[in-house]
Amino acid sequence: MAADSGVIENECPGMSTSSTDRDVARSAERYERLLEVQSLLARVSREVGPGLNLDQVLDTVLTATRSLVEFDGGVISLIEGDELVMVAHDPAPSGNGTLRTPTTTGIAGRVLASGTSAVSEDLRTDDRVSPELREVVLRRGIASYLCVPLVNMGAVIGTLQLHASRPAAFDDEHRVLLEGLAIQVAGAIESARRYEMITQLEVLKSDFIARVSHELRTPITIMSGFVSTLLTNNERLDGDSRQRMLERVDVATARLSGLIDQLLMLSRLEAGVIATTMETVEAARVLEEVRRQAEQPEAVEVACADGLLLTTDPSLLLRALGFLVDNSLKYAGSCRIEASNDVIEVTDHGPGIPPDQRSRVFEQFTRANEDTTVPGMGIGLPMARTLLHAAGADLTIAEPPDGVGTRMVVRFT
Repeated sequence: MAADSGVIENECPGMSTSSTDRDVARSAERYERLLEVQSLLARVSREVGPGLNLDQVLDTVLTATRSLVEFDGGVISLIEGDELVMVAHDPAPSGNGTLRTPTTTGIAGRVLASGTSAVSEDLRTDDRVSPELREVVLRRGIASYLCVPLVNMGAVIGTLQLHASRPAAFDDEHRVLLEGLAIQVAGAIESARRYEMITQLEVLKSDFIARVSHELRTPITIMSGFVSTLLTNNERLDGDSRQRMLERVDVATARLSGLIDQLLMLSRLEAGVIATTMETVEAARVLEEVRRQAEQPEAVEVACADGLLLTTDPSLLLRALGFLVDNSLKYAGSCRIEASNDVIEVTDHGPGIPPDQRSRVFEQFTRANEDTTVPGMGIGLPMARTLLHAAGADLTIAEPPDGVGTRMVVRFT
């Protein structure tokens, strides 16, 4: 028994030492990894902390991600309205388009809604993946997926997404590491994005002020020139010449009055003091009045279903449709207004609005066509949409039936 006990005593210490050595080695490895991660996060924090250039901040984030996790593709997407828009990609994507997806769809949509990360070991068999996205996954050879929310001051502003071609490429450690990076950089990304937006807005406002000055100066110059000619040469001018000059002055006066009305309307809209009076009106009467008030009534065609009634604010609808017609006349020279079944469409055969510009034209001070020979201040379409919303309708841009020109659709809700 004593001999047996001795054997046991000799064997147990050896086994314990081997196991302890392995534990110590693993602990040392984890500790070194932790130091590396902390050092990396500190460096990233220093690099992006004062950063105001969004592209540089995003590049820094993706580079840091490469140091933390092995992946085949990484994407940073930010929320813009009701869409999740790709703003950075590693490696660079093929093609020129910008990936936009609804904020409510797919695994990323769940991450945005919950504010928590999500991991998929294999997208090809994941029930959370739609059939359309699964086709893309199969085509690109993607399997594993990791999505982490970017949270700034309690609000989710976007996502950091990784994918790999092999299944189960990401585990809980990868998720935790990426969440730590996301916490470090979300604020910097939002700050850089807001700085970029402010810079763009300042440029737009400066351009708007220059455009307003030009628009106001043009009719004033016409009026001043003809009035000066009439005063200086009144006795030498015959009646017809005086009449033509006065008519030109009258047109310039109306143009100036219209510009001032637009600026006053913009001020009222921004102040939120537009009052609405909803009533049932005959669509045909409103459209005919829009045609009558147009700068070129003969260039406006009206088509309206018999007896069509609309519940709206007629004065706001009249002014909003006037902006749409004015826009068509400036760029196309003519247009058609057609109303039926709670929908009014204003169409023309002008140069049209490119699909990638259709959301921007509803931003104040923005114009899709930079032709400086066409008058305008870039506020007509934004004001039209705001007025129509107050009047109980939505304004969208649709594809023209024959693919030529512009098609504005007013849909009553």
